[in-house]
Amino acid sequence: MEEEKPGTEAGQTAETKPPAAAAPLRSAESRAERTRPPRPEMIEAREPVYRESEGYTLRLDPPDLARLRELPGSKGKTDRELGELFFDGQAARLTGAVSGDVPVPAEVRVVVDPYSRQAFLAVGKTIRGIVSF
Repeated sequence: MEEEKPGTEAGQTAETKPPAAAAPLRSAESRAERTRPPRPEMIEAREPVYRESEGYTLRLDPPDLARLRELPGSKGKTDRELGELFFDGQAARLTGAVSGDVPVPAEVRVVVDPYSRQAFLAVGKTIRGIVSF
């Protein structure tokens, strides 16, 4: 009679014990074939906001859009919304400040200082106008 080893059932010897169930292995091919859904955008795309006014192209860059967050009434709005609202209220004044000095067409960069409540109008590397708002 064969000797039973611990851990085996009655009637089974160590040599006739069924193999342990192996976990199914995933091949590299099946892993590569799997598709994931696109990642959600957690950060707002940081692009400048442009506005055409009286032949000028006004531009608010992302750092200036972020500075608009310091102004009253900005809570809960995106940078793009703040830029659009700023241009809605100030575009005529901004273009009026440079109209006699800068020939049309020109791109005017609007640099915002929320603490002094002024917008500096730059063409190239030169400040061509200042508007208080």
